[in-house]
Amino acid sequence: MKKVVLGAFLVSCLAHATTIDTGKLSMSFTAFKTPKKAGVEGTFAGVNYRFNKDTSSVAHMLDKASATIDVSHVDLHDELKSKNVKEAFFDLFKDKNLKVTFRNVVAGENQGTILASVRMNGRSVKVPMSYTIENNELVATGVLDVLEFGLKDALQKLAKACEAQHEKLTWSQVKITFKAGLKD
Repeated sequence: MKKVVLGAFLVSCLAHATTIDTGKLSMSFTAFKTPKKAGVEGTFAGVNYRFNKDTSSVAHMLDKASATIDVSHVDLHDELKSKNVKEAFFDLFKDKNLKVTFRNVVAGENQGTILASVRMNGRSVKVPMSYTIENNELVATGVLDVLEFGLKDALQKLAKACEAQHEKLTWSQVKITFKAGLKD
């Protein structure tokens, strides 16, 4: 039964031949501050993406896909915020590159899950992500905790530097988002 369902799914994927449009990619994050957990959105310039060469489906392209990010190119869409997070947080990392690799992609009908292996500050942590496909766009989201990467001191330094703006609360959870345009 499982083979029949899997076979039907693969035939369906191949019939639609939808793949990732590598010209329409973005990776962003939302960090949180204040007791109301206000979001602060950011991106990184110059992310280097690599996808599986099997373009027969979105799920195949995502399996073992990776993004390498130079954390010194952080952009919070505000010069002062970007400077603060770079100097008080990212500059304290052991390694200035952050790497995300997608594994265990499970594809359903316009939705699925991914297990992202995130390597940051010399540590790797598995981050479950879920994705949806709507209007020819795949959006995958997950939540990581920077404390799992040995970043307690960096988080405390950032919290101290931004204490007034954060109303004395800087959250350790960060929402990560990957978006990709799709094409037939």
